[in-house]
Amino acid sequence: MGSHEGKLIVMGADHRGYQLKKKLKRFLKRRGWKVRDVGAYSPKRVDYPLVTLNIARAIGRSEGRRAVGIGVCGSGIGMFIVAAKVSGVHPALPRTIAAARQTRTHNNTNFLSLGADVLPTTRAYRITEAWLKESFYTDPEKDQRFLRRHLQTVKLDRLRRRK
Repeated sequence: MGSHEGKLIVMGADHRGYQLKKKLKRFLKRRGWKVRDVGAYSPKRVDYPLVTLNIARAIGRSEGRRAVGIGVCGSGIGMFIVAAKVSGVHPALPRTIAAARQTRTHNNTNFLSLGADVLPTTRAYRITEAWLKESFYTDPEKDQRFLRRHLQTVKLDRLRRRK
């Protein structure tokens, strides 16, 4: 199932996450990632649900196969909640590099939610880079439980779409 390397990153922020998003975007582009910015484009007040939906819809359509999302708000929690409501989107809200890796290896997440008010910039860089590079389901012998749980989660997405 692989890492997120080579995928388009759809990125957005509200006004509280704007500065960190700007820095992260520059950081990622310097490392060769393709980034599409869906706002905010200034520190002027904007509602995080609207920005999150722009990100989530872009990745939900491909269920993370071609694009992944990164959202930045004050705590990261608001964007996480909204992203989780969109079918095909599996968000993560890690506060550590180890947790970022685990959300990939165990949960196959495709939306990274970051809190600008709670993460220093360098930690946000490291969390983002670890999340993007880590792979899901790398060892068929050991990782069967993670694949089984992920497939159960995907079935819940399909149930949601039928309603």
